[in-house]
Amino acid sequence: MAETYFSACFTFCCTNAEMALLEEAFNAAEDLNCELEPPAPSKEFLEAFPSTQSSDPWSGLLGIFDDPKFPILGAELTGGNSFEEPTVSTPMISGTVDFQPWPIAELVRRCCPVSLAKAPICFEWAVTCSQARPGEFGGGRCVIFVDRIDIQSTGEALKVALERPIGRTGLPAALPAADPADRPLVGRSLLINAPEYFRDPAFKDWLGNSQPKFTWYRGGEPDEWSDVIVMVDPSLSGEGSDSDMPAPIWERIVDACRSYLGPGQGPSPHYMVRLTNLGE
Repeated sequence: MAETYFSACFTFCCTNAEMALLEEAFNAAEDLNCELEPPAPSKEFLEAFPSTQSSDPWSGLLGIFDDPKFPILGAELTGGNSFEEPTVSTPMISGTVDFQPWPIAELVRRCCPVSLAKAPICFEWAVTCSQARPGEFGGGRCVIFVDRIDIQSTGEALKVALERPIGRTGLPAALPAADPADRPLVGRSLLINAPEYFRDPAFKDWLGNSQPKFTWYRGGEPDEWSDVIVMVDPSLSGEGSDSDMPAPIWERIVDACRSYLGPGQGPSPHYMVRLTNLGE
């Protein structure tokens, strides 16, 4: 079984107010992903993430994610100010398993307009695999400006390089800049409420084995898992980081991806399928 990892770590300087807004946004995303109600949003938060639905103050934040049902950043926020420079904060954003470049970039852009007006913020990310598999390694780079985001994966960079026309001098001719609206797809997702899976003895054994699971919450009895995230290869060939689970359940998950998502196109590295154990 192969595991695919998205990893990155970067720091930058911002104001203390921007640091507080970053912390509020990170904490709210974590609460929403755990299906918890975050504390009431601040005035500054609502200005940075204006609500798109009058009944939901968090809709502006959820709108930066590829799928609002999965507000996953795949990273943690640390850092702060120091005695030497008490008016300046130095946040560090890092993730080693499922770092999500696009929503993180958009979150930083909205939270740090004062700092971005002085200089852009940039980071790189890496895609690695626990086994030697062609096409499973790569990465990308991102530059965050106050009014836009310039982001590109290594796969996209290779495609551009291969399609670049050759000029008469033998040197590659210049290409027009990519449309800023073209953003990479960093995963697609599906939510399946399947309490019957969590009652299956073989599935419960799989949940309890030593292999790490993407899970955020257990409910009820101490050993009752209430949700778990599994990864499915977008080719829908039956491969995936969690394909070692009981075969009948894995086949049903892949079939659901075929029905609702279809075979992946473009640079999407995996489908995220969230299985929940909600009462019937």
